[in-house]
Order: sequence, then C-alpha cells, then structure tokens
Amino acid sequence: MRTDMDFRDDVRTVSPMQWGSNSVRNQEDRQWRPLDIVLVILLTVIAALMTFTDLGNRTAPQTFWMPDKVGETFTADFGELRKVDRINLYEGPGAKGNTKIESSKDGQTWDLYLDVEHKTNRVFTWKLDEKTVEARYMRFTTVQKGYRLYEAAFFTKDVTKPIQVMDIQLGANNSTTSEGSGLEVFDEQQWAPYRPDYRNGMYFDEIYHGRTAYEFVKLMEPYENTHPPLGKVILALGVKMFDMTPYGWRFMAGVFGTLMVPIFYAAAKGMFARTRYAFLATLLLVLEGFHLVHSRSSNVDIIGVTFTIIMFYAMYRYGEMAWRNGGFRRSFGYLALSGFFFGAAAAVKWNYLYGGAGLAILLVFALVRRWREARSDGDYDFVRRMILTLMSCIILFVAIPVTVYSVSYIPYIKATKAEDSYKDLWKYQKNMYDYHKGVKEDHPYASKWYTWPVMLRPVWYYGGKDLEKGEAQSIAAIGNPLIWWGGLLALLASWWLGFRRRDRVVLTLAVAYLSFYVPWMVAPRSITFLYHYFPMVPLIILSIVWMLRWFEENYRNGRRFTLIFISAAAALFIWFYPIYTGMTISREWMNIAIRWLPSWGF
Repeated sequence: MRTDMDFRDDVRTVSPMQWGSNSVRNQEDRQWRPLDIVLVILLTVIAALMTFTDLGNRTAPQTFWMPDKVGETFTADFGELRKVDRINLYEGPGAKGNTKIESSKDGQTWDLYLDVEHKTNRVFTWKLDEKTVEARYMRFTTVQKGYRLYEAAFFTKDVTKPIQVMDIQLGANNSTTSEGSGLEVFDEQQWAPYRPDYRNGMYFDEIYHGRTAYEFVKLMEPYENTHPPLGKVILALGVKMFDMTPYGWRFMAGVFGTLMVPIFYAAAKGMFARTRYAFLATLLLVLEGFHLVHSRSSNVDIIGVTFTIIMFYAMYRYGEMAWRNGGFRRSFGYLALSGFFFGAAAAVKWNYLYGGAGLAILLVFALVRRWREARSDGDYDFVRRMILTLMSCIILFVAIPVTVYSVSYIPYIKATKAEDSYKDLWKYQKNMYDYHKGVKEDHPYASKWYTWPVMLRPVWYYGGKDLEKGEAQSIAAIGNPLIWWGGLLALLASWWLGFRRRDRVVLTLAVAYLSFYVPWMVAPRSITFLYHYFPMVPLIILSIVWMLRWFEENYRNGRRFTLIFISAAAALFIWFYPIYTGMTISREWMNIAIRWLPSWGF
C-alpha cells in the first residue's frame, strides 16, 4: 500500500481545481513523516557545514588605544635593527583622524615611515601598507584624534610572524583621559595576519551592520541608522557569544541562513503537500548560491528574507483554512503568525514592508473564498465572523507589527549618547526616508530593478589582495544561473498555467513576488543593488518546483527532466562555489570559466 512516506512513489494525479485546496487529503499530506525529518536534517546539516566552514577567524584583537589629545606618542622598540617591509593596522569604531608613524635606527634621527588617514570604511579590517626600511624604533604620533587603533604589526617580507616588539615607551605628554595606550596596540600580536583577507576582517556592508551590532553590545553611539535596528540586534547575539571576531559578527547570519532551510522545507511541504516537492524545493535553496553568500556575511538581509518566508506561508495557510468545523478559531493562529513576522521583517529593513501589500491582497482573496463557502453552506454567521476577522487584523497587522518595530529600538535608544527616547521614534523614520531618498552617489556595482531577474550586475562583495601572481579571490552576491534564469521562465510559465487553473500556490507566489518587486519600479531611491531582489529568490525556487511537478504530471519523462535540472543546478553550484565562499583560484579560471558576462565584474 503506497503512502506519502515513500519518496519514490508514483506521481499522484490531482485535478487543477484541487491543488492547494483544503481537502482532507491535503491536510494529511502536510503532516510530517519520519522521511521528512530525515531529509530536512540532512539538508540543514549540509547547509550548516557550507555556512560555518571557514566562516572567519574566532580570534581578533579586542583591546585598543583611543588617544584623547593631539600629539600623544608612543615608541615601539624591536630591541635591534630590523628590516621592515610592511605594516598591518587594525582599526575600530570612530575610525577618523590621522596618525604619523616614523622610523629610526638610533632613536635620535627620525624619518617619516607612513601617514595614516583613519577612515570609517576600514573598521575591523587590517590596513596593509608596504614600505621597506631598516629601523629599530617606530614612533606613533596622533595628528588628529578620533580613532581607535586596536593593533599594529610590522613584518619582514615572506615572514608571516610579526617582528617582535621588545619594549613600548610612552610619551610624557600623553593624556590621562585617553582609552588605552601604546601597550594595547602591541599586546595581541598573535592575532595579526601577514595577509589580510575576509577571514580576519570585515568586507562590504559588514562595516555597517556588524559594526553597529558591536556598538549595541558596548552601548556606543550607533554608526548605522539608515535601517531599523532589529537585524543588528540579532547580529549582536553572535558578538556577545564569540566576541568581536569575524566568526562572532557573522555567526547569527549563519544561524538564520541555516534556519531558513527547515523553514523553507515546512513552507514547501505545506504548499505542495508532498515530501518529494518539499525536498526538491529545499535542495534548490541549498544549491542556490545567493543564499549561501548571505549566510556567510554579517548582513541583515538573510534575517529579513527568513521572516518574509514565514509571513507569506502563514497567510497562505490562513487562506486554506475553512471556517467550518472549528477552523474559524484556528485560523487566527496563522493570521497572528503572519502579522508578527511582518512586523519583524519591517524592523529589519523597510523594503520588506512592501510585502504588506501582498499580505493584504491575499487576505482579501481568502475572505472572498470564505464568503463563497458561507453561501454554499448556508452559513448565516458569516457577517459576524467577517467583522471579528477584520477587527482582529487591526491588532494583528497594525498594532502588533508597530509594537515589534518599536521594541526593536530599545537597544538603539540605550546605545545613543543623545537624549533620545521613544518620542523621537518618528524622527528616526523621517531621517531614514530622507537618507534613502537622497542616495544619489554612483556605485560601480549598483544595478536597476529591471536587470535583477537576469542577474546582469552581481555585487562584488570582496576581492582578495596581496595574492600570488595569477591568483584570484572573490566573494560575489551572485546566484546559481540555472535557478535564477530558469526560475524566471518557470515563474512566468506558472503564472500562465496556474491562473488558468486558479491554482492557489501560484496565486500566493505571484502576489508575493509582485508585492516585493513592483515597488522598486517607483521607489525614490535611485541607487539599488542586486541583493534587493533577495526576497524574490525563494519565490522563484517554489515556481520552479511547481513547474517540475507540472512536467511530471503531464509528461512521461517528467521525472527525468527533474533529475536533469537538479543535476545541472548542483553542477553549477559547484562550478561557482569558489566565488560564493572566497576560495583562492587561478585568475585565468576566474576570467574564462566564472565570468560569463562582461558585466560580471569580479
């Protein structure tokens, strides 16, 4: 006797009008079997291994010197004359100001070695400069204050261990109100790398999100305030657990990227009511690439997209919940789940607010279905239930999201040095709007909304430096080409086929996709990036699976096509894996095999 536990079962024939319906059969098929548990654990473990392997160093300098007076100095003494070929400096929040570094052989005659301009785009990164000089002493002098210098290390060429500093001599005129001293600049030499890379420092928007997470932990003035704070509050949990290290500031992004796997499996299982298609959808998510890149970076998008999956799936389930036989009461659980995660997503980034329009449209469709059911069943209590539902939506989709959004500002208000409070909440929102409306600066990796579905301009997050000749190292926000390009075709085809058949899964995916995408066509912000398309990626994956199911149900070789598609997606994932994870490969291979389009600049 065949059951849904058999992953190799024959394809079940379902009439189009039954797809996504509230039939007893669908309710039974949504139930998780032992095979579902095994598969979701397997996929989650695979995703976790790829995410957390070589995610970043678990060590980094933690102490710093923050001079409070122009002219403060200290001198590092190597104990003997040494050949110096390079210096690495590790800076922290407040990275503005200037330092002058001078070299001396005898401590009497000094020559300029380096003028350092501290910049905000280098926080928690190693600044590498190469200059050869013979010296015993290196003197640091504050020219303009306002920076935190966590660590400095001098190296001789091709010697990966820093030159040992035997003594630190502090200047006589140093301020007593400074934080730390020159002693803190050379107290963690074991963490200083010869070659800086993504494993030991921040890259791209980590300098905003990861940095602000640290500032929440330390109750420092938050630097990044152009997005709501919830994403950074969540990232701060990793900093608390693993200190301000690359592994620590990326940890919670990795957690959410991994959690997205079982969450997505549950959504696909609920929509398709089959273990087979839940597995295929989640496998494609694991093989997608864009998801992996953002799971391994201290960004907030991976958090927001996870919330959007939950909020739309909950609304889908609400639409499937008939009001008869106690379903009316149970349906409020799905509405509450959708409303809560709508508020959570909005508290990560404003662009997830766009999905609220999609939720409202799906709610209207669901209520129309309930009205038709009431007419068919002769339910004269429909008006009362409708009124109760609409009244509850004011709480579940207005009051609760506003509360979640407002509560997310508690760490921000605690950290800011200004006399701010919740009375200034509206001012924060206005400032954010003015900022995004005013973003006009050109960016080499910006892209327009109409180029996103074809992945015309991926964002180059990281490019390795100080590599051997002929080597290349990159991390790029680029998806699996087959999933993105094939997903666009599947999306359009599913709309054509699904709307003709009144398929509720297709309706949900289409409304969700358009609610996230259409607002970008009229958004006041002129500089946009491919990662703004991220919320649509899970939707195109589900569209692919819908079309794979359609092929399997309508063509004898449908399963063979599915196998070919999945195999090709896996092959391309492996092909592009080096630029998902920052592996070092040959420049020739990067240019010929990885850069398929001239606009792919990495």
